[in-house]
Amino acid sequence: MLKSTILSLAYCLLFIPNAFFAQCVDGESELVAPYASTDSNDGIMFDITTTNEITIFCFDANLPSSTTGSYEIYYTIGTYVGSENTAANWTLVGSSGSVTSNGANTATPLDIPVNLVIPAGQTYGFYITASNPAQSTALLSTSNAGYGTISSNADLTISGGIGITYPFSTISPDKSFNGTVHYMPGSALPVEFIDFTAVKINESVLLEWGTEFEINNDYFEIERSSNAIDWNRLLTTKAAGESTSPKEYQEVDTEPLDGISYYRLSQYDFDGKQTVLKTVSLNNKLEIGPFEIRVFPNPVTERVRVFGSKNELESLRVFNSIGQDISRNLSILPHNGYSEVYFDNQQEGVFVLKTKTNSQIIIKK
Repeated sequence: MLKSTILSLAYCLLFIPNAFFAQCVDGESELVAPYASTDSNDGIMFDITTTNEITIFCFDANLPSSTTGSYEIYYTIGTYVGSENTAANWTLVGSSGSVTSNGANTATPLDIPVNLVIPAGQTYGFYITASNPAQSTALLSTSNAGYGTISSNADLTISGGIGITYPFSTISPDKSFNGTVHYMPGSALPVEFIDFTAVKINESVLLEWGTEFEINNDYFEIERSSNAIDWNRLLTTKAAGESTSPKEYQEVDTEPLDGISYYRLSQYDFDGKQTVLKTVSLNNKLEIGPFEIRVFPNPVTERVRVFGSKNELESLRVFNSIGQDISRNLSILPHNGYSEVYFDNQQEGVFVLKTKTNSQIIIKK
């Protein structure tokens, strides 16, 4: 029931909640979509449907020979069909500023940690794309006869797909993804993440992340970069260690870089093993737009923060999954630059948060 509610709301609204992120590890399973290119596109969209719960760690792709370029990966809950040109329906997993091809029709690892847990029986859409087409980078694909199965095994099926001009622009139908999905059965993460966000607050950058559970978790590290290639340690944060309840973490970059910055969050076990979790970007010269909102955390256990302009948040309301306005049943506290909405008196389920011009899905766990 929860799955069908999420999927039906996702087609109507402008947000799909974030999930969990990590890196490729030794001993993972894999599913190969044949490297048999006949076409080249800025980006490729395709679906992954699970038979069993899996954790996707990373992708390899088919890239043109003798190229080095920048790439991004996005996902959406539910099929990509219907969301091809709607950027707001997609969540950015991460980006890499320098990926060098191993040659056409050969697997090239994309240096972008994914670590997305997909429950059994669900479909997620993926969008892998070159993010600077001026560099003449692209993804190689294979022409097909329409939406159908590209590759499958006992755990998952890859279906689709299309080529698409960056970003979320002109569609080239009937193109199959060439690449490798690296995954492990089950939820194979030392920590299960809710989200990692960077939001400009006055002259600083607020960095927040959360976990659902933690196992053998020593500390977190945040690195900062101006180009997503060269990284410097910004700060470390002591972790809970062992936890079966949700935890939230917060740090502040008091001296952010001018222009675009990249923040990379990593987790370290007590034995020193590092897991790269997620990379986010932020333009320090830009404030949140007058009609833009951001939320953290999502899914929510107790309260969610909604960042946006005073004008956008002045009519903030919350609806349950059957369309009833439950705002009066919730504690909504306005602050300078954001509002807090408390869901601690609500049962698990899907809610719709509406501001003056925006709508976002909130999941209560």
